[in-house]
Amino acid sequence: MKKRMLAAAVLVAALAVLCLAGCGSSASDENYREGLPAWADEAAVTAQAREVIDLVNARDFDEVAARWDDKNATAEKLEQGLGGALDQFGAFEGFTDVKYGQSEPAGRSAVTVIQRADYENQKAQFNVSFYEDGSLAGLYVYKVEG
Repeated sequence: MKKRMLAAAVLVAALAVLCLAGCGSSASDENYREGLPAWADEAAVTAQAREVIDLVNARDFDEVAARWDDKNATAEKLEQGLGGALDQFGAFEGFTDVKYGQSEPAGRSAVTVIQRADYENQKAQFNVSFYEDGSLAGLYVYKVEG
């Protein structure tokens, strides 16, 4: 029971740190809509999101921070927020379902790739958002049940 509570606390802390780091758009935005914006190519944004997820899995937080539009997102904040969650997830096994959304945080068009992933110990969902110039607008990681 204590391990589950600790794991939940670590995941909540990871999400809180990411949100404080200036994550940007997500499905909770008021102007969020399903589908791709006109400028986004499905294959290209999927590949871009998977590349970011691969960097997270490799714990290359310096590179993830370098791609962020908001310079408040530092490698240290990302590592603090994600390191414990990644430990709980276990080894990455592969990508599964993917969906797309769009929004306009701060008046800029952004695409969100909602990518599910399987890990050794559980499933996760990554919401990876990009602006049209390719910079990272948001990164949310959720634990997915079942």
